[in-house]
Amino acid sequence: MIDPGRRVLLFSSIGHALMHMMTAFYAVIVLTLAVSWNLPAEDMLRLYAPATILLGIVSLPAGWASDRFGAPAMMVVMFLGLGLSSIACGLVPTGDTLALSLALCGIGAFGAFYHSVGIGWVIRTAREQGHAMGVNGLWGSAGLALYGIVPGVLITLASWRAAFIVPGLVCLIVGTVLWIQIRQGKVGDRPMPQARSTQVGRRDFWRVFSVLSVTMALEGVIWQALMFGAAMVFEVKLAPEISALRDGLASWGVATQIVLWVGLATSMIYVVSGVAQYAMGRRIIDRYPLKATYVVASALQVLAMLALAMGNGYVALLGAIGSAVLSAAAGPIENILIARYTPSRYHGLGFGAKFVVAFGAGPLAILLIAWVRETTGSLELLFLGLAATSVVITLVALLLPGNERDASLPAPQTAPAE
Repeated sequence: MIDPGRRVLLFSSIGHALMHMMTAFYAVIVLTLAVSWNLPAEDMLRLYAPATILLGIVSLPAGWASDRFGAPAMMVVMFLGLGLSSIACGLVPTGDTLALSLALCGIGAFGAFYHSVGIGWVIRTAREQGHAMGVNGLWGSAGLALYGIVPGVLITLASWRAAFIVPGLVCLIVGTVLWIQIRQGKVGDRPMPQARSTQVGRRDFWRVFSVLSVTMALEGVIWQALMFGAAMVFEVKLAPEISALRDGLASWGVATQIVLWVGLATSMIYVVSGVAQYAMGRRIIDRYPLKATYVVASALQVLAMLALAMGNGYVALLGAIGSAVLSAAAGPIENILIARYTPSRYHGLGFGAKFVVAFGAGPLAILLIAWVRETTGSLELLFLGLAATSVVITLVALLLPGNERDASLPAPQTAPAE
């Protein structure tokens, strides 16, 4: 029989995967949708900007609701809301950009629930925090990997509408199963266990949160720029490689669309980063000082941005993979620091505030992508700017307290279902 703690990790991880896939897959769907509706891709991408605003600001009320009504119930709300919103996207009339933008806003609003609710839920119930965050992060990266593959395959086999509707149905099914498990008492929550040797004062709390507010906001721009810009970069920089692959398959009688190969390339980024995040959770986060790991990951992000900006073909692809791997290292560290320095009863608000900051950068990233591409015809200038941004992140991260390694938590008991 699966113990309650493992059930929490399972449902939270599935939610992590679906949330990341469904809040990112529009970046791939839009390439086909723009052609189908005969509208510029940049204009179609802007339709998602309001949704990214909601993905940030709704995190805070979602966190409050988690503290008030419980994480399990809010996870059900997330699954059902994401599912219905995605299905609504797939049913909008052709050419109705307002209806599509409103439905996308539903994806953004309900997607905002996950990090405010699910991350703290996992940390509170985990026996080994680094390992649990590694597993959870692996699923999140799997969702990001699927954001390229799933729409690419569904568009190739059916249409862009199927790319929205099928994932929506999966969300509804998972949400229903979780609701049944809660009613049966098989899934619950627990308070955050106290650290053995660290007493967190108000000064340390504000120091950590002030530093992370700056670094997470800037990292959010990098993360969102990679997520929404990678497909457009690969469409251009990998054009010769994609053409050769398509021609090779065509000689065997297999016709493929460019969007499928662009989707596979973007998926490769997050497959590699997911495996890396799992390995880092087991081998690094639980063993080495969080501050040192965070600073090194931020510094290396400079090189990744330069490769993405200045490299061609596979060099740009390696830069994108490197950037995602480094972000995968930074994210769990931020989550653990917030969990350790925030009282358990305020975890929802703490994580909600984090992701207001982190995802609040989404609209800026999308507008920058559209503006830079329209102005220069490419995204090189954008990623050069983000290389400089990574330098700033590294310098600010040096201000974090360095005693967090001593804040090791005792192995919690099995989480009781409530």
